[in-house]
Amino acid sequence: MIEFITCRWQRYRGVLIVALLVAIAILLGYLAAKNVLYSLLLALLVLGCIALVYIFFKDGRLSLDRIVIPLLIVAVLLPPIRLSDKLPAVRLELVIIVIAWALFVLGQLAAGKPLRLRWNPINKWFFLFGACILASIAYAALVMGSYPIARDFWEFVKLIEYFLIFALVASLDIPPEHMRKYYIITLIVFLCSAAFGFAQFFNLFDINSWLTPYYADPDKYGTFTGYWFLGTSGNPNEFGALMFLPASLALTGALWLKGRGIKLFSWAALGIFLLALMFNRSRAAAVGVIAAAAYIIFFKSFVLFGSGRTIRMLLWAVPLLLILGLCLFQVAPDFFSVRIPTALDLSDDTSWQNRLVKWESEVDIWKQSPLLGWGPAKETLTTVTDNEWLLFLKRYGVLGVLVFILWFASIYRTLSQIGCATKNDYTEIFCTALQATLIAYAIYMIPSNVYHSLHLMPILLIFLGLAYTQRQPTKMVRQS
Repeated sequence: MIEFITCRWQRYRGVLIVALLVAIAILLGYLAAKNVLYSLLLALLVLGCIALVYIFFKDGRLSLDRIVIPLLIVAVLLPPIRLSDKLPAVRLELVIIVIAWALFVLGQLAAGKPLRLRWNPINKWFFLFGACILASIAYAALVMGSYPIARDFWEFVKLIEYFLIFALVASLDIPPEHMRKYYIITLIVFLCSAAFGFAQFFNLFDINSWLTPYYADPDKYGTFTGYWFLGTSGNPNEFGALMFLPASLALTGALWLKGRGIKLFSWAALGIFLLALMFNRSRAAAVGVIAAAAYIIFFKSFVLFGSGRTIRMLLWAVPLLLILGLCLFQVAPDFFSVRIPTALDLSDDTSWQNRLVKWESEVDIWKQSPLLGWGPAKETLTTVTDNEWLLFLKRYGVLGVLVFILWFASIYRTLSQIGCATKNDYTEIFCTALQATLIAYAIYMIPSNVYHSLHLMPILLIFLGLAYTQRQPTKMVRQS
């Protein structure tokens, strides 16, 4: 089927493109006379379809190796599609991944080949965590009398989405020498996200009246200008967490990479990411990025390079970081120096004390079913706990939390293996930055969500899949 389509596309490509453009021009002219919005949406849809053709087909043959960059751009920079107030918003990266899987399956069937993906030991943890969700739902219904509703089963759909993203990206054949390209493109994409946040904060080109509402709710955040720094996320905490990975990448590259040009680019990118966090107001993000930086500088460097080389590196890196910090403080907003220090004195912070009271009630609910939890139970239990660890504990009990921790501990361990086995500096940098991000996210999950965020989690899985493309399963390597 796929080969037939690609053969015909090659043969009649010129005629088909001309006919398609004529048809689109006629249709756009008609719709523009009726409604400008319809014509704009149709134009975007057509451009998207053309882009997908060029992404998935190379020299007339199906190729998924070029999916990572479009997937990254869409996941980081574009807002979700809100079809209706009654329906959940649809992320475009989900649309792309579903199309990619459909083409992959059809391509394999057309070639008469069995469906084969590169197996990763991490894959089993998706199924184990799904089994924990199912066990919690069954236990809550049969023993606790808390019966599920249709929305509860969305948790399985979410897990399947995550698996599809990771499994497809991790199965791609990406040469090690291409990791430099992905490093540079990654920093550029996240720099664009930070730039959007600055444009939003200062309302450049009146952006908050016509573009920002697609990303965030104006009824919740007001006019955005001069106060909120949401970037390409829906809330400030989520945007702060979005900066964990690029800040870790830029810091690791600035410290470890060789070459004046790439080091200067990494230092500049790091400065912009840190400045964006200063404008962001998120104390959880500030603590998370400090934890990630401490991991890279004071732990991972010693493990990989030994004390001698690390100390020599710190002799020039620490002064540069201090100078960078002092420069950023000069341009940081006034509220940064007032708000962030309160994260170090939580005893007098009203917001933190209110969270503690809320967490106590959540713990009481969990104690009624400590081993398997209550399942999602979205009809009877609140989904807003301001603590994702407690949300996991309440929903899936001690067993679910244990499986979740082992899942990401296994990911951390495999990243160490990949980083130690590789001879490519950029692969090692990606693995280290992802490990630092996992640690930062573990802290960030205390006041907020990562796994349940349909913006953060897919992005994390895209990069984990990218790192796993460099895995060498047959080679025994040391761990760190």
